[in-house]
Amino acid sequence: MSLHIEILISTMFKEDLSFLEPMFQHNDINDFDIIIVNQTTEDKFLTSENSKIKVINSLERGSPASRNLAIQNATKDICLMSDDDIVYQSNLLKTIEMAYANCPEASMISFEAIDEDGQLYTNYYPEGEHTKETLKRIYTWVITFRRSVFKEEQIYFNHYFGVGSVFKGVTEYVFLRNAYDKGLLMHHAAETIVMHPNESSGRRMGGDNAIYARAAMHQRFYGNLSYLWLVKYIFFLVRHRFIAFKEIIYKFSVGIKGIKMYKMLKSQGKIDELHEY
Repeated sequence: MSLHIEILISTMFKEDLSFLEPMFQHNDINDFDIIIVNQTTEDKFLTSENSKIKVINSLERGSPASRNLAIQNATKDICLMSDDDIVYQSNLLKTIEMAYANCPEASMISFEAIDEDGQLYTNYYPEGEHTKETLKRIYTWVITFRRSVFKEEQIYFNHYFGVGSVFKGVTEYVFLRNAYDKGLLMHHAAETIVMHPNESSGRRMGGDNAIYARAAMHQRFYGNLSYLWLVKYIFFLVRHRFIAFKEIIYKFSVGIKGIKMYKMLKSQGKIDELHEY
């Protein structure tokens, strides 16, 4: 029996479905059910007349809100997280079905992405069962999971980690660690399913948002060892010329602020709240 795959797309301010055409240029879009969460304003609603494409217009902001709204409205066997600027590679449906057939006990399977030059998007770990470390190489748009398991375990994106949130980064890792820490079997398949446009990893890593979010994330999972991590990370950024030597003190202060903000949200009992969207 074949699995029903549901693709959960987060987007903003769309008024027609033409953006789907390049995404599915190598696949038959009718092979999939699709949920589109369109974060927008009241004067720019998106509609769909295709019964397999469900549109949810939301006035909320932030990637966690968008992705959680999609997860909450999903109904099929396997969910595939997605953005609106990617291109799926050929045989997407078969690749996902085969991965779950080969690893039927897996609650989550990650895949791989290439960039615009056809190179692997990141240096993935070998195929196999995930660890806390291997999850750090996984971006949202290669994540699939069994909807029923994640729903039962109440696994959603953390409201405070993600674009448009307090901590603007490490979205995927916090989400996946939530599943990992609940003991779910999580597997990586060395199969390419998507092309994602190139981005400057150096600029991301040395940016204020990245330092702020990563420091908060380390406080979440490693407690006050986050301070030691922050020192090592700042000097890593300097050594690889992602930031200038003269920026050390400022960038360190950014990380300290991230740690303090996380501690405050935790002390207020807010950090793991499930928000209604």
